[in-house]
Amino acid sequence: MSIQSVFKNYLNLPYADSLKGDFDEAVKAMASETMEADNLQAVLDAIVAEFNHPAFPKKAGIFLSAALPHFSEPQTLDLSAFEDVRLKGLGAFMAGPQLTVKGDLGDYTGYRMGAGKLLVEGSVADFAGMEMTGGKLEIKGLAENHLGHSMEGGEIVVKKNAHDFTGNSMVGGRITIKANAGYSTGYRMSGGVITVRDLAWDLVGEEMSGGHISIGGHIGHEMGLSQTGGVITVTKKAGDCKRVRAEGGRMEVVEKLGKK
Repeated sequence: MSIQSVFKNYLNLPYADSLKGDFDEAVKAMASETMEADNLQAVLDAIVAEFNHPAFPKKAGIFLSAALPHFSEPQTLDLSAFEDVRLKGLGAFMAGPQLTVKGDLGDYTGYRMGAGKLLVEGSVADFAGMEMTGGKLEIKGLAENHLGHSMEGGEIVVKKNAHDFTGNSMVGGRITIKANAGYSTGYRMSGGVITVRDLAWDLVGEEMSGGHISIGGHIGHEMGLSQTGGVITVTKKAGDCKRVRAEGGRMEVVEKLGKK
């Protein structure tokens, strides 16, 4: 059976009740087949005929994630032919090899990533790096909401801006935003490190109980609202900002952030 036939059968299965279920179905679908493609781009080229199917963005992203471990060398995917359609879940459960993506991606990029490196030469939608435990996710464009949600380990680097709720419920790992961050950075985080090189909007560190947030530029209102633990570091660029109704943890002011 060809890769296209295997994918078409998978595409027409009902969604599982979780991304893990969809991923397991993809692994199962290709388990009995010899991988006839020489690289991940060839897998994409084989399934692109199903592009107009409404489930394609999510099912294709998960299918490619399940196919990635079949290759030992670093892989590159060119998504330039996809225009405004963004694959979802690409890099889910990733353990290697390295994957470089030329283009933008949808929700759940690098979901539960455990090892390896995923380089996105574009932007990503919501929940990138959600629940990741290891490896490195590098995004050359911007990241939308809930970057690193419930992240446990590994590293995320965003070269441009991140939208709201970066590090929401983060437990461990490291997130670096090399430009600006939106609202509620570090909301309810209990561990890990978030560094924003430039400004961040309101509610930084809201309800955080642990971990470390560093902001290099100006900062919005209500910083540290109901904070119970952890550290928020700001620079003198932030002016005379103060925490709001903090119950624990601390704030520190430095001349400038380190280069880590």
